[in-house]
Amino acid sequence: VDLTMTKQQLTTINPLTEQVLDTYAYMSDAQAADTVKASHEAFLQWRLRSLEERAAVVAAIARMLEEKKEAFAQLMTNEVGKLIGDSRSEVDLCVAICKYTAEQGPKVLADEERPSANGVGIVTHAPIGVVYGIQPWNFPAYQAVRYSIASLMAGNGVLLKHGESCTGSGLFLRDLYEEAGLPKGLFGVLLISHDQSDAIIDHDLVREEITEFLLGIGDADLRSLSGHLPGVADLAAGFAVERCLVLDLDPRFS
Repeated sequence: VDLTMTKQQLTTINPLTEQVLDTYAYMSDAQAADTVKASHEAFLQWRLRSLEERAAVVAAIARMLEEKKEAFAQLMTNEVGKLIGDSRSEVDLCVAICKYTAEQGPKVLADEERPSANGVGIVTHAPIGVVYGIQPWNFPAYQAVRYSIASLMAGNGVLLKHGESCTGSGLFLRDLYEEAGLPKGLFGVLLISHDQSDAIIDHDLVREEITEFLLGIGDADLRSLSGHLPGVADLAAGFAVERCLVLDLDPRFS
């Protein structure tokens, strides 16, 4: 039995003290749909930013994570019971991911020219739209950062449905991203049930679903995703982009 379906709110509990940390009301269907639309609207402008401009925001996120390391680490420890040293190390890992992405992203996503017998071929990478991630509780920062930062660098919008026990960490990350300069709404956190998640997966504006296949995301989410396998990607997929080959068959017209 999926107990979350009978509840009216999400609850975070300190596993050491068993004290309730916070409660969060589920979004209505309309609020969830508005979060998707907001991410899409922000994406329409974000995709036009140069690779260097996007990288600068990702680098700013790295600096913000360093500044807020202790607060974020303490929140993760309170929510999921990680040792404080492990939580700090997880934030450090996220900083490293952001710095690497900011440095390497523009190189990886740059257009490639490929000569051919009859002209020049150009491989270009285009963002695909809004990417939806369903993540478990065990690494509250890392699980969310490693898919969202790559997707944002590629020019996409990003949505997150985090594990209930680390709801606060998901919201902390959203606010941190925006404080670092990410356009408001581009990275949206969905406080929704498994049933509501079905509608997000089916939403016309959601172009890809990314999940980590752990029990923590819920069997209902896995069943939903199993019916949408063409749109499901593992976190290891990296940058969510469409690769387009543009052929210029006669260099005289380039």
